[in-house]
Amino acid sequence: MFRKKRDDTKIGSIEKHYGIKLNARADMLLGNLLSKRGFNSLTQLLKAYHGNLTEHVRRRRVFLSYHAEDKQQVRVFRLMIINPKVDLSIYDEGLQEAINSERSQYIKERIRAKINAASIVLCLIGNGTAWRDWVDWELNTAVDLNKGVCGVRLKGSRGRTPPLLKRIQAPIAPWDVKNIIAAIECAAARRS
Repeated sequence: MFRKKRDDTKIGSIEKHYGIKLNARADMLLGNLLSKRGFNSLTQLLKAYHGNLTEHVRRRRVFLSYHAEDKQQVRVFRLMIINPKVDLSIYDEGLQEAINSERSQYIKERIRAKINAASIVLCLIGNGTAWRDWVDWELNTAVDLNKGVCGVRLKGSRGRTPPLLKRIQAPIAPWDVKNIIAAIECAAARRS
């Protein structure tokens, strides 16, 4: 258990004390950060940051990014998260058009609005996900919009992890409810 910190403690001193990077301004107050990221205490935030929080603190708005060929497994994922311990609102947009198609600007605007409404972007990693332009664009948009980003490896997939997930050291969960929740909460704690 961590010693209770006051809500007016500055993030810079918390980062220094615990040796972590919270991707927030050093002069931001703890109470504001907890409220913005959806945690009730520093203890919850730190557990989530380290990937050890296996239950949702609050309902999370999640945008799903995936390759259209994985649609069947996405359906299975949706069934898997119909679990009383999983508290998510899911936003996604299954796309089958090329990213440079005539309608791509319109589609990007719609997707950007959905990503902006979410707090977390969860990439479902299948065998071909890492080579999809739309997935790359969605993940880059999430980072640009300061959203939490994480990944879940689809059951039985052996595909490459999208490079952006590796670069930002996003948490990647195996196909297991507790690990998926931990990855989502970790992404919420680390979001910029």
